[in-house]
Amino acid sequence: MALLATRPITQSLRRTLSLNCAFEYWHLLSLDAPSVATLWAWGFARALHFALSATPLLLLFGGTWLLYIADRILDGLRPTARLRERHLFYIRNRAAVLASAIPVIVFLGWLVFVHMLPAARRDDLVLFAVAAAYFCCVHLRGRSIERWFPKELIVALIFASATAVPAFARLTPTAVHATAVATQSPAVLPILAALFGALCWLNCIAIEKWEQFAELDRSARPMPSHNHPDQLTDHTTRWGQEHLRAISASITLAAICAAALLLPSYRFAAELCFAASLSSALLLALDRAPLSAFHLRIAADAALLTPLLLVFIR
Repeated sequence: MALLATRPITQSLRRTLSLNCAFEYWHLLSLDAPSVATLWAWGFARALHFALSATPLLLLFGGTWLLYIADRILDGLRPTARLRERHLFYIRNRAAVLASAIPVIVFLGWLVFVHMLPAARRDDLVLFAVAAAYFCCVHLRGRSIERWFPKELIVALIFASATAVPAFARLTPTAVHATAVATQSPAVLPILAALFGALCWLNCIAIEKWEQFAELDRSARPMPSHNHPDQLTDHTTRWGQEHLRAISASITLAAICAAALLLPSYRFAAELCFAASLSSALLLALDRAPLSAFHLRIAADAALLTPLLLVFIR
């Protein structure tokens, strides 16, 4: 889920990628983050007893996809960019991706101005302005901006906030009083959004850690001091990586406690907290998994799809 590239790949751009697995295509086509965001947005609304139409989910999925492909294409255009498999894929298929993005942009624009709730449009515009400003700073100023605005933390906050907007926009007095949990439903969303934001941050710092150390393992000689991983991440991310397992265990415990508190009155919200605890535990398990950095990244995003269990068991 981390938007920015990490360490450089020394292999030729002609290197053939293994695309036999559907999950590899899911990642390389940038469908992973949109899938996670859409699934959790549905879960947030379902926990608040709202029935989301297809419009907000399509907007979230398409908008997230456009942001991710833009980031990866722009990374591939910079001569000093740190390229990974996902960036190499877009270098090879840039024209096809851009051609595919045009009808998506037109369709999303039509949804925004014709079908989107005014409250959701307002909230999304604020988030879009923040995300666009950070996006521009990163691509214009490079990693120096991360000294003041940690990449992993900012991405997690924006991603979780955007995912919560469809449910938050429907927390009007009329919508709330139309449900059986009128007075207390609004308090559920901050709990769920905070847990999801913590999971997003954990996902980002874990991926950053795995990709950095994979590059170190490939190096036949010690890396120069200016390329050492400790100097490639901000203090927040470095602290998170050093305490990755403790943070994962803490999020798991917090999610279980939240589930226990919500279970008497908000069954689905409690189940969503249990799904969050399972995602955190999976990320902890992946930290010891004997997988390549490429497949660890795919698995880390797949670990956030645990709300799918709630779809199939209901």
